[in-house]
Amino acid sequence: MKCSRRIVLLLLLAGGTMALTATAQTQGAADTWLARPVDDQTFRTYLDFFTYDKKLPFDLRVIDTEEREGVRKEHLSFQSTRGVRVFASFYRPVATIFRQSPAVILLHGGGPGGKDNPAITQIIGPLLTRAGWNVLAIDMQHFGERSTDLLTTFTEPEKHERLYNQPPAYLAWVTQTVKDVSRSLDLLVEQRDADPKRIALIGQSRGAIAATIAGGADSRLAAVALLYGGHFDALERGHLPAACPANYIGHISPRPLLMINGTRDTDMIKETSVEPLQRLAKQPKQILWAETGHQGPSEEQRSSLLRWLQENLK
Repeated sequence: MKCSRRIVLLLLLAGGTMALTATAQTQGAADTWLARPVDDQTFRTYLDFFTYDKKLPFDLRVIDTEEREGVRKEHLSFQSTRGVRVFASFYRPVATIFRQSPAVILLHGGGPGGKDNPAITQIIGPLLTRAGWNVLAIDMQHFGERSTDLLTTFTEPEKHERLYNQPPAYLAWVTQTVKDVSRSLDLLVEQRDADPKRIALIGQSRGAIAATIAGGADSRLAAVALLYGGHFDALERGHLPAACPANYIGHISPRPLLMINGTRDTDMIKETSVEPLQRLAKQPKQILWAETGHQGPSEEQRSSLLRWLQENLK
């Protein structure tokens, strides 16, 4: 049965590649799945990509620890899949150690710093921690402490030429990222005493695109927030159906979804990238727009994010 599913999956991918090529020639930065996502049976075959060894040891290593203004931050690493280590920062309140605490997994944008981007280390991580959540911010593959020879300058042309616009490489990257998110959830529950029913996923920019897929693929995540994400960015040409957020966003429901975007964003463009994806999202969903470009969440948006978390991870 499993072999048959994999054969079907390969055929679907082959068909998806042809559809991708034809669509790219006629529509540019769009694809058939944004107009019509794959059916449920096809979607279930994509989940095979994200299976992993649940018994694989984490081999958790705490590299260093620091405390600042009521927040304790652990710099750590753990084994996600065999031979693949994830580097992460774990934030928790200093004064109180909650048992069965609510928690958040953070996915960064496409900058070279990864989880060490100041927007996470100085704003979002401490903000969420002081509000009562434990936070695990992870580096995605090729970024931050997981940098490789694939990306060296982190310019937009390089990232697109070498990763985002290389469908097989991008699918592999998406696959590993989803596994890393699932293993992060496991780690929070098994090693950091998180409440398994109150773990949310938040992604920013490229991390929001990845979070759309991870949120649809792993139903254990209690809620998903997408900050300045979309379907494609302005320089993307195409991807395989198993790496298309349009095929996953509808599967986040019935868990709550929050989408925050900017009307003047020239990277995740409102009319072509964001609004069509929002239409595919199912209830319960909350959509917030601001008169901004592509950026980190403003103070007002951070307040909205906190309220949404408080309402949905009680």
